[in-house]
Amino acid sequence: MALTREQAQTRFLAILLPSLTLCTHTLLALSFILPGSEQYRAYWSLSYNVIAAGASVAGLIGAVRLLPPLISAYTLIHTTTLSFVTLALTNIIIPFDAGILNPVIPSWYVDEDAICRDIDAGLGWDEAWLVKCSRNFFTVMVVVAWSGLFLMFAQWWALWTVRRWGREIRIVRARVGRDVEMGKEGNEKMVY
Repeated sequence: MALTREQAQTRFLAILLPSLTLCTHTLLALSFILPGSEQYRAYWSLSYNVIAAGASVAGLIGAVRLLPPLISAYTLIHTTTLSFVTLALTNIIIPFDAGILNPVIPSWYVDEDAICRDIDAGLGWDEAWLVKCSRNFFTVMVVVAWSGLFLMFAQWWALWTVRRWGREIRIVRARVGRDVEMGKEGNEKMVY
C-alpha cells in the first residue's frame, strides 16, 4: 500500500509517539522497586504501566506494519492515560480538590507555607519574607502546572493525529480490499 507524503509524515509520528510512551511507561513500571513506595500504589502503578507499555508496543507494531486495530488499541489506552494525567495537572490549578475524579494518579497538594517555613527553619527571616516566599512558590507551581498542561495538549494533538491516521489507513485498506474483490469478480465473469 502506497502512502501519500502526508501519511508518511504522520506515520513517523505514529511510530515516534508509541516509542516515547513505551519508554515512559517502562520507566514508571520499574519505579515500583524504589524504596519508600507504598505497596498498594506500587502494584497498581506497576500493573497499569505494564498494560500501557504493552499498548505502546502494539501501537508501534501497528504503525510499522500498518495495522489499524493495533493503532486503535494504543490510542484507546493512551487516551485513558492522558485523561488521568490531564486531570491531575488540572487539579493543581483549580481552587478545589477534584481528586475523586482521578482514581489512578494521586492529586498533589503543595503546602507553600510549610515549605517556606522549612526553608526558614533556623534562618530567622521575618513574616514578610515567609509571605513573599509562599507567593513566589505558588507562582512557580502554577507556571510549572500550566507548562505541563501545554505539553499535555501537544500530546493530545499528536494522539488525535495518530488516531485519524489509523482511521485513514483502515479506510484505504477496506477500499483496496473491495477493489481486489471487484477485480476477482470481474475476472470470473470474463472467464465464463
